[in-house]
Amino acid sequence: MHNSSVPTDLFRAQRSKGEEQLSDRQRWDHRYATLKPNRRTEPVPFLVACLPRLPTRGYALDVAAGAGRNSVALAAHGLTVDAVDVSWHGLRRAMALARRQGVRINPIVLDLSRGWLPRRCYDVVVNTFFLLRDLIPSIKSVLKPGGWLVFETLTIAQIEITPHRARDRNYLLKPGELRQLFDDFLILDYWEGVEENRATARLLARKPGQVAL
Repeated sequence: MHNSSVPTDLFRAQRSKGEEQLSDRQRWDHRYATLKPNRRTEPVPFLVACLPRLPTRGYALDVAAGAGRNSVALAAHGLTVDAVDVSWHGLRRAMALARRQGVRINPIVLDLSRGWLPRRCYDVVVNTFFLLRDLIPSIKSVLKPGGWLVFETLTIAQIEITPHRARDRNYLLKPGELRQLFDDFLILDYWEGVEENRATARLLARKPGQVAL
């Protein structure tokens, strides 16, 4: 049964590009459709650590939201959440998780590789375990002055930790790169290293400008 609350008509492009992205969507849809019910239901620990510092009202954007673990945590914190992902199946899981937790999120099916983000000004943007450098300017643009950014993703050191898993270096951060990408922001916390067999860089930052009271 079609769920009209998930906008699935945002993928109008040229045929060659559309076919390429359809394959990508199918891959992620399959991954989320076969994901065990108890997997990816808890927010990433770095977001949990940042939550006490984030506002409890306003708008939040969860980039590449997947099954919604971070979106639901942000909604439970008091924020109005736009959960953006390429996978319809992932966002269906996100909505189911939100219902179980007694919160609401706004799911948006969107091909992030095209550099688009919802036309809204956000108080908080969260990006975890997803890296698309071409999207960084849009992330900066949609944040309000004084808005909060929570960003964590894998670094190139992950290749040495899990050499059996093929990884595209284009989607891994270089040493110190995350700090450089947001060197025009006020960086409050930054960490880069290995923890529990994951090599990541983590950043909590605020967009410069007047902070709304």
